[in-house]
Amino acid sequence: MQAQELINQGNSWFTLLILFAIVLLALLKLMKPTQLFGYTVAFFTPGFFQKKAEEPLSIFTPFNFVLFGFTALVLSLLGYELLQIYAPNDFGFLLFLGLFSGVFGYLFLRYLLDIFLSNVLGIRELINYFAYVKYGYLFTFALWLLPLLILYEYGIKNTTLLLVLTSILLIFRGFLVLFNNKNILISKLFYFILYFCTLEIAPLLILYKTTTT
Repeated sequence: MQAQELINQGNSWFTLLILFAIVLLALLKLMKPTQLFGYTVAFFTPGFFQKKAEEPLSIFTPFNFVLFGFTALVLSLLGYELLQIYAPNDFGFLLFLGLFSGVFGYLFLRYLLDIFLSNVLGIRELINYFAYVKYGYLFTFALWLLPLLILYEYGIKNTTLLLVLTSILLIFRGFLVLFNNKNILISKLFYFILYFCTLEIAPLLILYKTTTT
């Protein structure tokens, strides 16, 4: 009875999407359980990405594409929750669809630009490990974020707790990305700044301009 009341109090489509995210996790576990576990604990096992970086980075494998879609889904759910906190509205599922399309498209274009520009600039080998760490920790962030969203939506409806824990995960991810690429920062600073401005800052500025005009 209590579970039924919790579902009724929220959006039914939100619950279905949470269940779909769990189904994607089950699918990932069926495909490559060891690799999924590696991503889950990657915050504490940096050697996981060192081994994977020996392979070319690609999201066009079944496992990586499902993980990519899972990440876009969880980030979109977080974006929806944050919008409901700071700018409540009645758009519901339509708003989520817009968010998901934007997040998925942004991440996908970022990945394509990563590959294209690293080849054009002739720094593919240099950037390969950085890209693995950047996307890998993003996947790990999404895996840790899903339980937080479930806890927030159906358990402890505490906005401050959600924001604090999400911020901690984001800061920890950013620190690990920079720490694990400190050699690039020191020895190839110019190329790293060029790469960072082109692929990290410029897309965000373009997205901001297109959504505020």
